[in-house]
Amino acid sequence: MIQDSRLFMPQLWLKFKDDNGEENRIALDRDVFTVGRHSENDLTITDSRLSRVHIRMERDGDDFLVSDSGSSNGTILNGEDLIGPAKLKDGDILNLGGGLEIQVELAGDAVAVGNATPETVSNVPEGPPGLSAASTAPPAVATASAANPNAIPTSFFIIAPLLGIFMLIFVGGLIYIFSGNSEEVVADNSDEFVYSTDKDDESPSKRNDSDSTPAVKSPVQSSSDGQSGNTTRNDLPAPVTQTPPQNLSETGRIEQNAAVFLRSIAQNDTKAFLTGEQASRANIKIKQFGRSAALADNINSAKKNAAQIRMLAASKNLKPQFLAVAAIAKLGNGRGDVIQTAQSIAEVFSKLSAHIGTEMADDSLLMVAAYNQGAAGDVMKMRNMLQDLANRSPDSARAIRTIWFLEKNSKITQDEFENALNFLAVGTITQNPKEFGVNAEALKL
Repeated sequence: MIQDSRLFMPQLWLKFKDDNGEENRIALDRDVFTVGRHSENDLTITDSRLSRVHIRMERDGDDFLVSDSGSSNGTILNGEDLIGPAKLKDGDILNLGGGLEIQVELAGDAVAVGNATPETVSNVPEGPPGLSAASTAPPAVATASAANPNAIPTSFFIIAPLLGIFMLIFVGGLIYIFSGNSEEVVADNSDEFVYSTDKDDESPSKRNDSDSTPAVKSPVQSSSDGQSGNTTRNDLPAPVTQTPPQNLSETGRIEQNAAVFLRSIAQNDTKAFLTGEQASRANIKIKQFGRSAALADNINSAKKNAAQIRMLAASKNLKPQFLAVAAIAKLGNGRGDVIQTAQSIAEVFSKLSAHIGTEMADDSLLMVAAYNQGAAGDVMKMRNMLQDLANRSPDSARAIRTIWFLEKNSKITQDEFENALNFLAVGTITQNPKEFGVNAEALKL
């Protein structure tokens, strides 16, 4: 007798029309699925009525739940405002942002498992008229189990992993309790950032450790995404307020000031930092700007006109520190009208931010790299490239969305990378200009 056990898993599809009026049909192929304007969503729809992350869908067994992610314009399900999580049904209509309609298709797909083959699946007797194939699934499973009394019970595959997890937790707890290395316990729970000191700049032969790339780091922070210069930020501990050591190296000072600057230009990135390698590259640019009288005048001018810059930035949904430094960096080593320059670039950055975003500090650097694209009218070029990379690359979306990754993989031009690096260098200097030989007061808007 042929053993045959099947699982019938429902499949959900989303149907909608794009900007060109063409019909699109997308399958929910993961347990959590987000829809919104930002390129990090599973489904990105560049509609200004949508929020960055507009709705979230989750598979709960055989059910699919949808919830609004705090969007600005809200979500309507079958004519009613979507207040909390709701179960989706076949034929449901979702209205996102007051205009974009998405139709829900829900169907049961048979997935053969165990020793079943396509032939054995097709030979399973059909149920009574009016019942779907999914309705006959339980008897089919029961018949298969009864046909082979020596088969491993299905419950075994549920209980065994749970027992394994319990044993791992138990053994881990014993190791933690009886471990005598108290220093490791303290280190693993430390949230402190350690900036590069003079010792970090010594050659590996003169140091006790083997880390030849000094960075803003803690034992937990040193996790890497496998790409040089790209450190995963999402799982890092929140920084704590501390007084940096007095013997910071040149690289350490850059790391310290750059971290403060990067956090000030992002909407929500309290863990932004530079690695030692990234700080070293920024230092080349910092030395080019260092001791520049023109730069000092431009920083002081921005500080004097801070109120105007803040108003302009707010009107374009930009961070004032970002806009001020972008204007100063555009002027370079020449004196100019910082306010006028900020006004000339604000609109382009506003359009870029709608597609690239400003949530993370890396997003802001990407916007600067893409400025010339936006100024030429192609405000979606960077966003489309990032989305394409996210679909094809094994690296995480967060790792991909950095100028360091894109430059290393030749996905942006050298000029685009240099523009972002100039912006980063100027921003670092503005945190403490005199420390870098620039006679100006700190610019913190």
